[in-house]
Amino acid sequence: MAATKKAVLITHGGDGPQNADHASKTLAQLGYEQDWRMPDQGMALPEVDDSIAITVIYGGGKPADEKDWHTDRYPWLGAEIAFAKNCVAAGIPTIGFCLGGQIIAHGLGSVIGPNPESHSEFGYYMLSPTQAGKGLFPDHFRVTQAHYHGFSAPNGVTILAGTDAFPCQAFAMGETTYGFQFHPECSLQNFRRWQDKGQSLYARAGSQTREEQDQFAPDAHPVQAKWLEQFLEQLVGPA
Repeated sequence: MAATKKAVLITHGGDGPQNADHASKTLAQLGYEQDWRMPDQGMALPEVDDSIAITVIYGGGKPADEKDWHTDRYPWLGAEIAFAKNCVAAGIPTIGFCLGGQIIAHGLGSVIGPNPESHSEFGYYMLSPTQAGKGLFPDHFRVTQAHYHGFSAPNGVTILAGTDAFPCQAFAMGETTYGFQFHPECSLQNFRRWQDKGQSLYARAGSQTREEQDQFAPDAHPVQAKWLEQFLEQLVGPA
């Protein structure tokens, strides 16, 4: 009997299976073994080989300064960039959310940094698909955001969607590599946690108030969860 293929799930800041995010939940339902890795907590990354069915790189609060994409302040960051590049080169489906999308984008040659007007996104924002993204995203798709840096479009990718403040919110490289600046994997419970610990984000230009967030949340989360479930089913299918 062939070994079950695994999903490598890379998290930051102590996040892990306890967060019950929509991506890991869907991949578990599809039958993939889950290989959780926390490089910023000192864990090594696995070898890139054909046992990996998909790599998912989650978000995180660092690096807070865009210059640290080019320093050795966070050794785990360079390790993740190299790992993502190797997965992409091997044709392994590789997706990233927020910081994870930035890591994939950086490995493809993107510049990571703040909005020119210092705008952030914290809350639920309407996604504007490009012509190439209209078949991927539903109409009137409001997505979860928690960031103040974004990525430029790497050479050779297809831009799939943007928002007013961050024109590159989603890109594809071929048919197996996707970077998302937003958080479709985030549950309402997890976003409540972000609201409580991310008080400084409310002071940034572009952030929604907590009242606005609470207004949008009940409708936004179920739609995103359903979209991500369908996206992953189409990307990798059952194990």
